Amino acid sequence: MANRTTTTQLENLALIASNETGLDIQVNNAPQYGGWNVTINKGSTIIMHRSNAMACKGFLNGISFGIYTQLTKA
Repeated sequence: MANRTTTTQLENLALIASNETGLDIQVNNAPQYGGWNVTINKGSTIIMHRSNAMACKGFLNGISFGIYTQLTKA
């Protein structure tokens, strides 16, 4: 059985990425337009265009991983 990616998980990952980067990162879902997208600047700048929830989760995890590797010089 596959793990389900929930709205709460995506919102929490966006909050973590927001705190790490200092940007106002938000996620929103519009299934009629293709799924989830990730924005900054109160929705005025799209940093990830619409995709499914798992891709959105991977994108947000990638932001956190990128910050982590920069801070640890890994």
